Amino acid sequence: MTRIIDVHFPGSRRRCCRKRSKCFFNLREVPRPQEEPSTSELLDWLKLLLAEDIPPEALRSSDRKAFVPPLHGALLKNEAGRASLERVVFMARAGR
Repeated sequence: MTRIIDVHFPGSRRRCCRKRSKCFFNLREVPRPQEEPSTSELLDWLKLLLAEDIPPEALRSSDRKAFVPPLHGALLKNEAGRASLERVVFMARAGR
């Protein structure tokens, strides 16, 4: 995955994208019935984060299961995936 990011985001953007991709991999670990985000969704999401100038610090959370990253809709394949993620996050937050 690192090589793919390097090809799509050369130069100084590469380092920023690598930091942001950690959030992507954390999201892939959240159990849910929908497909996990793929490389295509990662690249789209990284482009949006860069375009909106969202810093890597905005993607850090101590609770990976209850954190919804900025612009998370780009990481999901469809509306059912978004609803599924939001349910999982809601349940995780309610269980605290």
